[in-house]
Amino acid sequence: MSTAIIVRLIVLLFAALATGAMVGNWIGLARAMARLSSASAYAEVHQASTQTFDPYMPIVVWGALLGGVALTALSPGLSSTPGQLAVAGFFCYATVIAISLPTGVRMNQLIARWSIESPPEDWALIRARWIRFHILRTLISVPGLACYLLSGLLEGPLTSPI
Repeated sequence: MSTAIIVRLIVLLFAALATGAMVGNWIGLARAMARLSSASAYAEVHQASTQTFDPYMPIVVWGALLGGVALTALSPGLSSTPGQLAVAGFFCYATVIAISLPTGVRMNQLIARWSIESPPEDWALIRARWIRFHILRTLISVPGLACYLLSGLLEGPLTSPI
């Protein structure tokens, strides 16, 4: 198996893990948290989920971003369709990071300091804002993953001799 195929596989793995985690969080966890009517329950669930997502997400999202550089380098050039798709995917993941750092990550840090027994009175507004930005970054990551997949598929068959 060629090095290029292994690199593409690793890039796609990072991008799929990043986008998959965001989609799973949106479809499962964020929608469930949106239904919580108790501020204390929301604070506890958000704090617990952040402790599991926060160590993982930077690794896979930054891996997906850097993967765009690798896919671009492996492409026949920036004027090629695979190269342009790799660059487009890179910009999608760069946008995910640009949205995440000042919004989701910052709000996660804020919510981590809340007292579960007495969250702030505006907790529902903060929750709604977090969910809005999470949906936005998730929707931007999906075309990023699609661009990477198409870039790899258009690059050539993955069935070269081992």
